[in-house]
Amino acid sequence: MTNYRSRLVAVLFALLATLFAGVSAASAASPAVAEQNSCGNLSGFSHTTLSALPPEATTTYNLIRTGGPFPYPQNDGVVFGNREGILPACASGYYHEYTVPTPGSSTRGTRRIVTGSAGEYFYTGDHYATFKVIDIGGGTTHACGDLSGLAKIGYSQLSSAAKTVVNNVRGGAATGTTYENREGVLPACASGYYQLFAVGTNDRVISGKAGELAYTPDRYATFKRIDLNS
Repeated sequence: MTNYRSRLVAVLFALLATLFAGVSAASAASPAVAEQNSCGNLSGFSHTTLSALPPEATTTYNLIRTGGPFPYPQNDGVVFGNREGILPACASGYYHEYTVPTPGSSTRGTRRIVTGSAGEYFYTGDHYATFKVIDIGGGTTHACGDLSGLAKIGYSQLSSAAKTVVNNVRGGAATGTTYENREGVLPACASGYYQLFAVGTNDRVISGKAGELAYTPDRYATFKRIDLNS
């Protein structure tokens, strides 16, 4: 009887050891979950340019800038929920997605451009499995507040109306509206960072919270940084 009990105890210990070893191996094999970036933080992402993407991506980008018409009006421009958790974590409604058509495909395909409210552009060619940041300016990414990548226009070169707007902005006498930088020409900043001030039919002055001033003569197609000393 004693020998039977001893053998039973030995078997139970062997089973427990095997079970523990299996659990340990499974835990070791489990991949670490990547930490999701905070909203606006693009570190860790691969970068690309429009010229390096399929030509349909440039067509989609231009449609985004002009507000359409889009090939899939029921789907293009809708909120992208970021359920995959790959893009930086932002508030609901921050991201919107647009179809990049695939030639010859009878469906929307797997290619998309996703925009962020602070002017970010992301490209996915595999239906949200991976993303790349699109550097709209040609590949050089400037930090928020850094307008050094823009051509310069002197204050003295501005129209009298634009000068008046600049003076009012600097003096705190102007009330602007939020400019979301959807064109992605200005450096990517948090939503609400830029303020828009109308000058004429097409020209605008944009101010940043750090005091920087930009001028667009053609309704956001191009921008120049305003040099107050020239």
